[in-house]
Amino acid sequence: MNKTLKTSHDFLHGLILTLLLGSVSHEVRAQDLRLKAGSDSGVTMTSEEQTHLVRSGDTLWDLCGEYLNSSWYWPKVWSYNPQLTNPHWIYPGNEVRFAPVEQQLPVEISQVTTIEEGGEDLSIPGKISDAELVQMVGSIQTHRVAADSVWMSQSGFLSKDLVQRSGQIVSSEEEAVLLSDFDNLYVKGDEAQLSAGERYAIYRVGRKIRHPISGKNFGYAVNLVGLAEVTRAGEKVSTARLVRAIRPVSRGDILAPLPKNYGRRVAPEANKVSLTGYVMETSGDILGPLGEYNLVFVDKGSKHGVVAGNTFKVYQRGDRYTKRTAELPDEVVATLMVMNVHEEASTAMVVVSAREISVGDRVEMTSEGVTAQL
Repeated sequence: MNKTLKTSHDFLHGLILTLLLGSVSHEVRAQDLRLKAGSDSGVTMTSEEQTHLVRSGDTLWDLCGEYLNSSWYWPKVWSYNPQLTNPHWIYPGNEVRFAPVEQQLPVEISQVTTIEEGGEDLSIPGKISDAELVQMVGSIQTHRVAADSVWMSQSGFLSKDLVQRSGQIVSSEEEAVLLSDFDNLYVKGDEAQLSAGERYAIYRVGRKIRHPISGKNFGYAVNLVGLAEVTRAGEKVSTARLVRAIRPVSRGDILAPLPKNYGRRVAPEANKVSLTGYVMETSGDILGPLGEYNLVFVDKGSKHGVVAGNTFKVYQRGDRYTKRTAELPDEVVATLMVMNVHEEASTAMVVVSAREISVGDRVEMTSEGVTAQL
């Protein structure tokens, strides 16, 4: 028992002695550094002491404590050593600097040119000769956007004859359901008249359009989904390249001529004839009442004297609550502007609407002799 106590006493005595010697040694080192500094504000180091060659086992924390008397200087020391990408990982052979470079030398030295007074004529010339003028070759073309003009829509109408004469995309080289730009398309159509080098619109055929009064089949509602260029025209199957996919293009879509006003604004045009017709159908998936900027199809076309930009007034009659129509006058509820014209029908946009319009509403074009005002 006494032997165990004696051993513990000797161990504690040795530990205390070691701590005292370490403290004295540290104080001597700190005092030595303060003597070098000449004051307590910082440490002044000789050129030999400003750098240290890293040895195995060194850390930036320990080196700052050894050279600068405080390990907490390590962020500052790291800023002096841009070659150290990570302060926690330094390797034998690295050189660590403990003070900034005394003077930052310029990266590039260039000669400054001075202009002596009277050495160069800096006065503004009174007249410039034609030879010194900058001239432009060609002409500047300007385009004025017509008032109340509307962009040609990507939805529209194709007559049943045109759909029958169109080519249909039957296949492609791509192993994909939806085709994208620059894909090769194989187009088949017995009556299709496709020419190599020509661009065509790619349409997705929608529902059939029938006249609300007579029931006559006028054609189909279509959506323009892309543009294609025919690269090889064949008797049965032609090859085309998908130039631009506006919407997803797939097998089964058809190729037909581009609309006349595609990519352009349609401006109001003076009505030259007087006509009466009907709203046959709507474009897209709209089945209910229609408002401004919706597309509709009317049963009057180029053979009736209709041109793009003409306007129709939409009329409705009756008491909307009691449904009474007898002896009540017609009221103008909307204005349509023709966007694209076919032989027997036209696509028009609702540009002004005071009330919802519906399929079967009566439309009227009045010969004005002046540009229609919307």
